[in-house]
Amino acid sequence: MFKKLLFNTDDNLTSFIVRATLALIMLPHGAQKLLGMFGGYGFKGTMNYFTSNGTPTILAFLVIFTESIGSLLILFGFTTRIWAAMLTVIMMVAISIHGANGFFMNWTGTQAGEGIEYHLLVIGINIALLIKGAGRWSVDRQLSK
Repeated sequence: MFKKLLFNTDDNLTSFIVRATLALIMLPHGAQKLLGMFGGYGFKGTMNYFTSNGTPTILAFLVIFTESIGSLLILFGFTTRIWAAMLTVIMMVAISIHGANGFFMNWTGTQAGEGIEYHLLVIGINIALLIKGAGRWSVDRQLSK
């Protein structure tokens, strides 16, 4: 039963498109945190940032791991539901932090910080993957057969 809940998916092209989109959006964020790419602080800098702001070390590590390795595993469609659930939790925490900045992203640079619209989009994508699974061209599909 656990295998069915975790890996079950169909050959749906739409699920693949949603999965690939999520991975391609989240991978650069993970690369910033893990590797310091795209102007990020890398693993040590990100860990220092999170823990200096009161985030427990294990949670800071899980954010970095989920956004980088988890996003890569979503791209391959392996244990997609686990990583989609983890990203949903991360985005819910982000909403609690960014909620004070309103709804919209800080396109003009005039807000105190980013709003929550990006996080809501990612949560919506994650919920679709939690319901439908990884879809076509996924490891999950191969394992569910």
